[in-house]
Amino acid sequence: MIYLRPIFRLFQRSFASMRILNVAEKNEAAKNIAAILGQGRTTRREGCSRFNKIYEFPMTFNGANCLFVMTSVSGHLLNYDFLQSFRSWDSCDPLTLFDAPIAKKCTADCESIMRTLEREIRNCSRLIIWTDCDREGENIGMEVVEVCQRIKSSIHISRARFSEITPVAITRAVNNLASLDERVSQAVDARQELDLRIGAAFTRFQTLRLKRVFPRALGDQLISYGSCQFPTLGFVVERFREVDSFVPEPFWKITSEVVREEAASQAIFQWKRGRLFDKACCTAYHEHLLENSTGRIIHVQEKPKSKWRPLPLDTVEMEKLASRKLRINAKETMRLAESLYNKGYISYPRTETNSFPQELDLKPLVEAQIQDSRWSDFAQKYLALGLRPRNGRKSDQAHPPIHPLKAGTNLQGNEARLYELITRHFLACLSEDAKGAETTVRLLLGAANSAAASSLQAGEVFEARGLVIHSRNYLEVYYPYESWSERHMPAFELGEIITPDKIEMTEGSTTAPNLLTEADLIALMEKNGIGTDATHADHIETIKKRAYVGVQDARFLVPSQLGMGLVEGAFFIAGYDSMNLAVAKPCLRADLEVDLKAICEGRKTKEEVLQTQLAKYKSAYELVVREARKLDIAIGKHLAQEAENISESTGNLTGGMSMGAYQKLYSCPSCGKDVVVRQKGSQDPNNFGGNTQSSSNRPRWFFACTGFPDCKFAIWLPDVVTAARVVTAMGQGVTRITPSVPCKSIDGASCLGDGKLVGLKFRLGTVLPCGYVQEDPDMEYVTCLFCDDEFRMAFDIQITPVTTTAPSVLRSVLSGQQRPIPSVISHQPNRGFSTGAPSTQRPGPPPPTPPRRSSAFPPPSSFGANGCQGSSGGYGVDESNPIVCSCGIPARLLTVRKAGPNQGKKFYKCGDGSHVCNFFLWQDSSTGSSAPNHSLNGDSGIGSSNGSVMCSCGLPAVRRTVGQATVNHGRQFFVCPDSAPGGGSGCRFFQWADTAPSRPSPRSRGSRNNVTTPSFADMAEDWPPTTPLGGYGSRCRRNRGASSSGGGARRCSICHLPGHTRNRCPSALRE
Repeated sequence: MIYLRPIFRLFQRSFASMRILNVAEKNEAAKNIAAILGQGRTTRREGCSRFNKIYEFPMTFNGANCLFVMTSVSGHLLNYDFLQSFRSWDSCDPLTLFDAPIAKKCTADCESIMRTLEREIRNCSRLIIWTDCDREGENIGMEVVEVCQRIKSSIHISRARFSEITPVAITRAVNNLASLDERVSQAVDARQELDLRIGAAFTRFQTLRLKRVFPRALGDQLISYGSCQFPTLGFVVERFREVDSFVPEPFWKITSEVVREEAASQAIFQWKRGRLFDKACCTAYHEHLLENSTGRIIHVQEKPKSKWRPLPLDTVEMEKLASRKLRINAKETMRLAESLYNKGYISYPRTETNSFPQELDLKPLVEAQIQDSRWSDFAQKYLALGLRPRNGRKSDQAHPPIHPLKAGTNLQGNEARLYELITRHFLACLSEDAKGAETTVRLLLGAANSAAASSLQAGEVFEARGLVIHSRNYLEVYYPYESWSERHMPAFELGEIITPDKIEMTEGSTTAPNLLTEADLIALMEKNGIGTDATHADHIETIKKRAYVGVQDARFLVPSQLGMGLVEGAFFIAGYDSMNLAVAKPCLRADLEVDLKAICEGRKTKEEVLQTQLAKYKSAYELVVREARKLDIAIGKHLAQEAENISESTGNLTGGMSMGAYQKLYSCPSCGKDVVVRQKGSQDPNNFGGNTQSSSNRPRWFFACTGFPDCKFAIWLPDVVTAARVVTAMGQGVTRITPSVPCKSIDGASCLGDGKLVGLKFRLGTVLPCGYVQEDPDMEYVTCLFCDDEFRMAFDIQITPVTTTAPSVLRSVLSGQQRPIPSVISHQPNRGFSTGAPSTQRPGPPPPTPPRRSSAFPPPSSFGANGCQGSSGGYGVDESNPIVCSCGIPARLLTVRKAGPNQGKKFYKCGDGSHVCNFFLWQDSSTGSSAPNHSLNGDSGIGSSNGSVMCSCGLPAVRRTVGQATVNHGRQFFVCPDSAPGGGSGCRFFQWADTAPSRPSPRSRGSRNNVTTPSFADMAEDWPPTTPLGGYGSRCRRNRGASSSGGGARRCSICHLPGHTRNRCPSALRE
């Protein structure tokens, strides 16, 4: 028959005039729904995911012959996550995550499922969603719709609503299709976004900080936080504290016993006063009763007594019963229930309803249970007597209570045990309460004259109760889980005089409450609004996996030392709770659940809830960070380890990319996403604009697109900038010299940056061309990067979006030499050559805008981390014949590590760790020349007839002297008289005074402008990578200057010497 399958499929396609794609939440559900609708004509084929099959069957739908294509997802298809630039734990301050951009994307595990949907929807004209009918199912359905509409935006969408996978329910659902509820889906989106932002921020803070504070105890542990997870842990810790701090207290009580030998029974009368905590007082009562032991029966009453049958089963009650009666934890219970549901044995297991709707016909459900001999007699009995379900008051208006759908005689293991519990519970709630009679007798003892006593005040009252069961009813089927025992009572008559056989005083003591079980914890979570019926089990399982909670005697929940430290120490003693926060208590999360319900009902919008809830948790986070030391000390008490004293409040472990609060500058000109303030390197967040860090650890500030790595737009600021921020208010410490109007938008003109100003602080002593001097660390220079042309030219900054070789990705040309330049004069000692000019001299007007250099974000933090290494495990220096870089210090010998044609090749780089001069030279170029080292990176002047040195512009060169204390200290050199720092003017000529000049062809003054500056898209992805200093690697596809026609070493287009390119020409050095 296998060979007939292709023919049958061809017949199906020709029979059907319309293809309809159907998507269920799980493969098992898709299989069973297809079997019901297909009526034996279903064929199966493979999808892109081996776990999610495709089932096809012909069906008449709306009077037309259709081919139904049924497939499934595996839970959520899309998930929220931060953009790439925020995913690394050292990429930003955790506080930023409350505002950082996020995107909902397909996870790697679900890509094959998404491909199946994209492929199948192309040939279908309609989409029917068969996901579970709850909040999560509605959201999953919307995710399926989103994926399918990307391929076919005009697809017709319907929603099938059902509570059980039975022929009746499925047929009713396909004949009464509805629409997806977008409000319910938005509630899930809001919950997912809040869980991501809140959880990520607190988790990063706790983990990064506590790993440093307790490196031995917590060095390798993830210390997660969740807005449901921590209140759940708080319940466990609170009960443990009650038990641990409980002090037993002794008490005494008196009992009286009456024996009737003729009836062979006895009655034990309990003292109505209960118990006394004063032994002397209780002893006095006891002695008085012994002296006056004759008593009288003063009250005899018999009344009906009932034991109520259970309410219909909802999810929470099922989890509690399974935990108490079957010893199955909540997570496993939900897994088993989900399996039974998908196999068609029970109705939908996630429901808050505990009352059967009137339209639900219960008789067929009971008739199906007659096949099981364990309760067949009971089922037949109540089918004859009539079904009387006991109904509760809860309803989610979506699903009925959990009930069996068919006999489960073939089930085994825990599935069979859970199914039995559900079935017995279902039959019990449809029957009648257990009936009986309770007899209450009261005895008066201790009166001086019992016969004459006219008031209860004349003695002490004792009471006994007896029970007689007349009809067990529901207990006949529910007996494995509940019992009702009779208590025999002898016959007594009102006014009867009795002398008790025994009057004794007993001692006892109070006992501590039990530790929480999962059933108790679920009840507390439901009572306090923590999570939902569908998520309780997940939250409990999470705190177990995190080792915050353990299980004792396979039943009781006990917090670990870390769990105790996080909650008791951090929240209740000296941590969050002492700061008037309720992060570990249920109120915050309960408010969130109320808001989510309001979204479902249309009373609030998703945006309103996000804004309100994020503001609450953000305030809590900020306060926690400020008081973090209290958290350290408190946790240390439980870990038996002294807390390390660290200064950083966030506990940032690495010196990578970091950021303060999320500060949007403007929208990226390349991709439209936010451009925000970033910094590379670590800095004390409370030291805004500080100057105490060394040059190697000083952070580099820049503005970067949040779309990284897809978009590499960034604006790098020079290393003289010690702090940067987006200005929202002009503070008292803000000082500006010029321009008086920092942004054109102030005068009503248009501004590319939407009028956003940036506040910058520089190293002390820095002077800007406008006259601003950084004389105080609290001063701040405020300007607009887009309107302040003078500022941009001073730092050689250009903002230009450039399209890369990939048409869908926009890159940016980020111009700027990040080196110190002469238009920014620092009072600190220069690293380069001495200019001889006073450092306080204010520079003249800035030169015309020069050709820019391009750079792309992110720059390499070190050459060793970006594809190259020193020859001896570090930076190598050839001591015998040192190569001197343009700074006048020995160059470093490195090796190319990146795979490519130059892998393993050695080269020299600037000896200064800040790469001031951008010196670059291949080692084989240096060894192939007999000239001195410095001639390899120098330019040769053109001698005039009178012997003076001429620069490449044709002007007499000026003589300068190396002022830095290096091997070239005191050595003289020539440069172009028109040269300006940063290479903005002049010809970049450079020549050592003691070096014999070579004679390259003369160049005109304007010839240098003919050299084309390459864009980012023109660069080959090889070493050296783009750096914030504006330099490039040695390899470029085009426009890299002249090269020798003979195929030898590439030559510089400025000085025409081999070993470097125009971007690294030493003639471009600053004075």
